[in-house]
This record gives sequence, structure tokens and C-alpha cells, in this order.
Amino acid sequence: MRLLVVAILVVLLVAGGLFAFGVLPPGEKEPERPDLFVILEQNDPAAVLQALAEGADLHGRNEAGLTPLMTAISSGASTAVIGTLLEAGANINEQAASGTTALMLAAGMGTPAQVIYLLNAGADPTPKDTQGRNAAELAMTNSRVRTSGVYPRLIDLADRPFVQGWPTGYVVPVEGATISSRRSHLPGAPRTYRNGVHEGFDFYAGTVSVPINYGTPINAVADGVVIRADTEYVELSLAEYQALIDQAGRSLDTPPDILDALRGRQVWIRHAGGFVTRYAHLAAVAENVIVGATVAQGDIIGTTGNSGTLEAAQGTQDDPHPHVEVWRGDSTFLGAGLEPEQIWELAGQVFGQAALPPFHD
Repeated sequence: MRLLVVAILVVLLVAGGLFAFGVLPPGEKEPERPDLFVILEQNDPAAVLQALAEGADLHGRNEAGLTPLMTAISSGASTAVIGTLLEAGANINEQAASGTTALMLAAGMGTPAQVIYLLNAGADPTPKDTQGRNAAELAMTNSRVRTSGVYPRLIDLADRPFVQGWPTGYVVPVEGATISSRRSHLPGAPRTYRNGVHEGFDFYAGTVSVPINYGTPINAVADGVVIRADTEYVELSLAEYQALIDQAGRSLDTPPDILDALRGRQVWIRHAGGFVTRYAHLAAVAENVIVGATVAQGDIIGTTGNSGTLEAAQGTQDDPHPHVEVWRGDSTFLGAGLEPEQIWELAGQVFGQAALPPFHD
């Protein structure tokens, strides 16, 4: 009997302690988390965001074994909903028990916009389902995707090595151009005049298969939102330019603020998956390109110039060239630490095999 009383007292003390720390509030149950699969039926990114804030399970599976991202695709969700899930941390390349991925579902039963968005966000087009089908093969059964411009890109990517962590489905920033055939025009090329390295792709006349002139239009490589637009840019004087070069020469690496100034007039665009493209040395920014504006792939965002260079500081229009960088986060640019051959291969993934140079310098 005495042991029973002691046991009861222990239980009461433990329960009291749990109550004191808010673990077992009397008469109350822990609030139920929203069912994200039900919320997705609304096709409303704000509702999805609210559900996630209230603890909805981003990584759960429904009865069919699909994740919320896969379910969004199969239910015809907008790219805004897809983007909300990805920004919250959904795994873009996760596979169901059948081997299917979000991209496979988009290719087989979704829309071209979904396919393009997922490719731009870094979806891998090479996995196969348990029946041995990849995204390109599934797209053959979906007339909307099969007759769209993204279908040849899926075919192009199907049997090539894919570098995860980088996008695909981009277009080159100058219509009809290829990536430069010169190693010195690639990311990672040395820039001894400022003790640094190049961080983007240069498109100079004579090296990219099409003419490049002062004023040549520059296009957005993918859909996105403008996060920087230097509409009020003032060109460096020759003295200001030389002071920047002198300061860089006293450093072991080009300081970020000096490198930014040497890029001249710029536009930055954030794309699906959080990737950012930077367009530098612009002569002008397109009229409707302002911070917060949305742009579509192929939209003109500015014109070719030479701003930020010695030639511009000297008051000339000599040596104009588009300079375009692709960034993952704020610290990694596409091509960093790679050899030119590797960069050309990765550029083929991002911009398409047709964008590769006809010869390598």
C-alpha cells in the first residue's frame, strides 16, 4: 500500500512539473498543424506560406506517396506555389517510391511553364522512374510539353551528365550568340591588372558567332524579378578609375566594392531556385526594368556598353561587350574553381548545347 501511495505521488509530481513547463496544459490539446495537401488545392501561394508558418509538414507524403511539391505539380499548381514550396526548403529532386520526381510529373502531365520553372530552379532531368523513363521520355506523352520549346532542351539534357546545384533552361543574353571561344572571356580567368579573377562570361565581337556593338540589346536569360537596376549610374572619371585600379593593385585580391564599381552600370535578376544573374558594363537600362519588376525570359533588360572600364572613363564607346554572371547565393559564381573545359561543359547545361562555341581557343 505504501509503495502505491509513493508511486501516485511521483506521478503527480511529474505531471505538475510538466504542467509548470507548459508541456501538458490542462484541458488543451496541441493545435493541429494544417494539412498542406488540402491547402494546395487552393493554388494560393499566400495560403501555402501561412500553412507552413503554422507548422504544415513540407516533407510529408500523401496516400499516393507524393510530397507536397509533387502534389502541387500533379494538381496543376502555378509556378508561384511551386516557388513558395522550393523557397521553404522542398527537395526539388526527391523521388517517390516509383522513382518519379517533380520534373517528371511536370513533363508527363504538367505545363511547359512548370517544366521551365523547375529546370531554372535546378531540377535534374536525368533520373529515371522504375519503368526506366526519364523526363524527356515522359514528355513525349504530353502534347503541351512535347510541342513546346522546352522539349528539345529536355532531349538535349537526357543523356548528359548533370551538375546538381546549377540551373538549366536558360538562354544566352544576346540573341543567336554562343559562349565565347576564348578562355580569357570565361569565369575564373585571371585579371592581373586588378589582382583578381573574372566572374562572368564576356561576349565580344568576333568570338560569339554574332555581331556585338555598342547598343546591342541584352536579354534576360530566364524569368525573374529585378533586384538591382542602376538607372542613375554616373560614369567614372579617368582619375576615379585609376584610383580604383591603384587600390586593387595594393591588395592581394580585388576588394568587392572596387570590383562592383568596375562592373559599371548593372542589372541583377533573381530567378527560380534563388539563382541570380548579373548584367554588367551596360550602356543603358531598359525603361521598365526597375527593382521589383518581373521580367520574362528573352525580355530586353538593357543595352551593351563599356561602363566601368578604362575605355568608358576615357569617354569612348570602344570595346563594348555584355558581361553576364550566374550566381548561387552571394559567394559562388558559375565557373568558380573550374578549368575552361569544365566551364564550357557546364555552360552547355545552363544555356543549352547550341550555345557552346564552335571552336575552343
